[in-house]
Amino acid sequence: MSEGDGGAAPPGEGDLLELARDWITLWQSELAALAADREAQESWQTLLALWAGTAGTMLAAAPRGWPGGFGERADRRAGSAAAPGPAPAAAAPDPRDAEIERLNRRIGALEQRLADIERGERGGGGNRRGVGAPGARRRQP
Repeated sequence: MSEGDGGAAPPGEGDLLELARDWITLWQSELAALAADREAQESWQTLLALWAGTAGTMLAAAPRGWPGGFGERADRRAGSAAAPGPAPAAAAPDPRDAEIERLNRRIGALEQRLADIERGERGGGGNRRGVGAPGARRRQP
């Protein structure tokens, strides 16, 4: 806009800063008044209690096999018997289960080997420094 057309000049940077300060001051006073308002505090407490109750109900109603295990935690925490009704359906087999089981067996076998090696060292067999298996050939110097 030009000065000759009678329009208002755009606000300067100082005017925008003053407007921002006024706006922040207004909201600070509103929030301070809201924090001091007993009815507002009671309303927030009621709302939060409703949210907490809803979340607890959702967790308790979650199926047992739900990702994250929320249903199982809620059942343990409640300490009550399961609601009467039909038994829950078995979870669908996961193709990763076989691989997990194979790895668990392998870890068990490795733990057993380690225990055997440690028993052999204590009994006088094997390398005293813990290198190699009992009965393994040692290098000659």
